[in-house]
Amino acid sequence: MLYEIYLLTTLGNIFLLLFLFYIFVQDYRKVASTFTLGLVLFAGILLFNAIFSCPIFFAAVGPHTCAYEPYHALASTFEFFALIILTYIVTR
Repeated sequence: MLYEIYLLTTLGNIFLLLFLFYIFVQDYRKVASTFTLGLVLFAGILLFNAIFSCPIFFAAVGPHTCAYEPYHALASTFEFFALIILTYIVTR
């Protein structure tokens, strides 16, 4: 059960970060300020983090067992809700 929660929230994080990255790149093309460039880099780094912490990535590189899976699932869930709030604020 925890694995499925971890997988779904991590995939949700990846999609939300792709959406935010797209919005920030569009804003950077319009404004071209250091702040919007920082937002692009912020979203890009978080996107790489989400991709590399995704259970699908672990399955692709080989068998992976983690004793801290409940903590990863919880952290991924908090990140998911934080990204939903950030996406809501950015699209308002």
